[in-house]
Amino acid sequence: MASLDELAPDDMHRAVRRLRADLNAFDRDPLAHVDLARMYAALGATLKAERQLRVALGLAPHHRLVLRAAVRFYVHVQAPDEAVHLLRRQPRTPQDPWLMAAEISAAMVAGLMPRTIKRAREALERREFHPHHTSELAAALGTLELQDAKPKSVRRRLQQALEQPTENALAQVQWAAPQVRLDMDERQWLNVPRNFEAAGWAHYEAQQFQAARAAYLAWFQDEPFSAEPAILAGYLSHLLDSTPSRAIDLTRRALAASPDEDLLLNNMAFYLAEDGQLDLAQQYLARTQPLPPDTELGLTLSATRGLIAFRRGDEGQGRALYEQAIAAARARSLWEYETLATLYYSRELARIQDPSATDRLLRARLMAEKIAEPGLVLTAQRATADVLALSGP
Repeated sequence: MASLDELAPDDMHRAVRRLRADLNAFDRDPLAHVDLARMYAALGATLKAERQLRVALGLAPHHRLVLRAAVRFYVHVQAPDEAVHLLRRQPRTPQDPWLMAAEISAAMVAGLMPRTIKRAREALERREFHPHHTSELAAALGTLELQDAKPKSVRRRLQQALEQPTENALAQVQWAAPQVRLDMDERQWLNVPRNFEAAGWAHYEAQQFQAARAAYLAWFQDEPFSAEPAILAGYLSHLLDSTPSRAIDLTRRALAASPDEDLLLNNMAFYLAEDGQLDLAQQYLARTQPLPPDTELGLTLSATRGLIAFRRGDEGQGRALYEQAIAAARARSLWEYETLATLYYSRELARIQDPSATDRLLRARLMAEKIAEPGLVLTAQRATADVLALSGP
């Protein structure tokens, strides 16, 4: 499993120098250009990353790995339309199950109707390719068909994806399976190479949080340009560790690749406020886009502003912001968000010796246990421990 040291920017810069030296010796290796693009993307140098991908595409315009890497990059930089157009210009796409899977997935992200649906169904029904080569195609098509509310058809697609799954197909099936009541056996993912995402979620659902964090760190090492594993590992680190330093470090590294990701910015502000770095926390929060306070992220930002206000000693503003977030969540029946905000509000009230803190915490903890979302339960346990510590002997 990955360690934080293996994710360090200095290591990435060394990898960049090594790859550039290799390319100086032989600059016609398309996969070396892809590897260099991956490192640049992780460091936030998106223009350099795109330049390397364009070179790779020029050297190998029909290479499956090069095309898929370019698609992943364009989705990462929020240009999924470009990913779709790249695949649709490629004559190989309708004949390659890996590229058809990428076209369906990218089109869904872009809000476009995939063009390879009919051909994909035909290839899967006829079993034209080895099951490993169609696993991502079956998973992508099953995910698309969720929109049609045909659970029997979706289950059939997902079961086909699980015959010999890739790590991406496995993660996609794991997400979709509960929606169509498809049971998954641990043996279906245990021996899949690079199954970090699926393993992380499986450990998380089993409340094996240390193992889940290790898997998320490995996923982040494998995809250092991806925000999701850093968000997950960072949040678990915040709950499991005595200080937020590891969560801050992970989030800072993820922000290098995704500097405008609002959830990362919010989380960084939250962890910094926990660490007493209030001015810096406010700077990160100021970088988020304006959002309506009744949206999921909008009410989350309100709660984080409430935390900063409390830590600055502005009790009135802190109360108002937390209560605004809680009311917004309740109005939309977002029970997890309401409970999460109440847990942290209770902790801040305990810090100022407000007598209502204990009752609020108890009600929120009971709600967390009723909802039974693993991270929410862990948050309730950590908030309870913090409140008890604040209450003294």
